[in-house]
Amino acid sequence: MIWRHVMLALPTVLSVPDHVLDRAGRLARGLSAELELFHCVYSGEHGRTAFGEARSSIIRERVEEKRRDLERVADRLRDQSLEVSSRVHWDFPIYEAIIREVLRHGPDLLVVPATHIGRAGPRTLSYMEARLIEACPCPLLLLKTDEVFSRGPVVAAVDPLHAHEKPAELDDAIVAAAKTLSYALSPAPVHLYHAVAPLRSGPNGHATGATSDAERDKSNWAARDQEVRRLAHRHELSDHLAYVELGEVESALPAYVREMQASAVVMGAVSRSYPERALFGYTAERVLDAHDCDVLIVKPKGFRTPVSRRPRRPSAARGVPAASPAAITGAG
Repeated sequence: MIWRHVMLALPTVLSVPDHVLDRAGRLARGLSAELELFHCVYSGEHGRTAFGEARSSIIRERVEEKRRDLERVADRLRDQSLEVSSRVHWDFPIYEAIIREVLRHGPDLLVVPATHIGRAGPRTLSYMEARLIEACPCPLLLLKTDEVFSRGPVVAAVDPLHAHEKPAELDDAIVAAAKTLSYALSPAPVHLYHAVAPLRSGPNGHATGATSDAERDKSNWAARDQEVRRLAHRHELSDHLAYVELGEVESALPAYVREMQASAVVMGAVSRSYPERALFGYTAERVLDAHDCDVLIVKPKGFRTPVSRRPRRPSAARGVPAASPAAITGAG
């Protein structure tokens, strides 16, 4: 897996934190990749206060203003000797605008600074992040911390029993992406990890004997361990970098990541109503929220986003003329 085009989608172009640019810059340098900055701007107010060419003119001015702001951000990255382009689009909602930019220019990796909802309590995915996980066709890296990348490993969270998807196919994609990210963050090693949930009841829901459950757990663990080691060999990784343990993944994986002081975790989003949508269920969402490091989401081969290449036209739907395509883009 080779990434030569990295896209950084910024929710704001004012006061962009240094750590976001430093980390995106390190990735681009490590990959010898072109870096694209993208920002989406939209305001429904313009559809109610102006019409026709007047509205288009207002939108052009707004886009140009944001383009100049984004170019100042791009200059900070160019100071790192990076090849940087910038684009601003008048579009909505934000997650669809980002995906449309992905479809237009085909980046190999999308990087998005994660937001945190409810800072006083547990962190949860924002609506935009959840929708990007569901619909983004390329690997998606959520920057979850404001720290520099450590020398910790990149943990590939594999699962030989991926529901609704060929396990080998998705696991291979997860490990390949982990190896590419590891290369960018060299010398970060790649660890393969899998948690095997303990068996607590029989097929009819009745509790079984402790000895029987223990034996079944041991047999189940051995089978999964063999699968993960086989996966490691296929990707030319050492056995000692493959770790399988008994435990619930929503607690066991974050604990392992913290113990290893991992730089990032790579997880897969399996298909639902394939190939129109991806599944990142409640358990996986809790796992993602629990991580204190970046998370890279990988889709199965052949995934096709449900997001249309054509922007929505909400103003036209209400009888207000929409801006022409030439009025909604700006590039630097």
